[in-house]
Amino acid sequence: LQLDKDQRAAASGADSVNTLCGRLTTRERQVMELILAGKLNKVIADELQISMRTVEVHRANLFEKMGVRTAVELAQLLAGKR
Repeated sequence: LQLDKDQRAAASGADSVNTLCGRLTTRERQVMELILAGKLNKVIADELQISMRTVEVHRANLFEKMGVRTAVELAQLLAGKR
């Protein structure tokens, strides 16, 4: 019974992460991937050909939507999904 309970909890966690990721715009997903790759805002801005301020806005929006405050928390949240 405990194993079943643990499996259901893990599945529920993955579903909620998928739901959170579904709320992100395409650009927020792009910024997220680059953040997870360890890139700085300036580098992200150069790669996506947008301003650094725009990267900061996308970063703030995706952190809010994902319910995290740091890139480390974001990586930990997604670690259960991948």
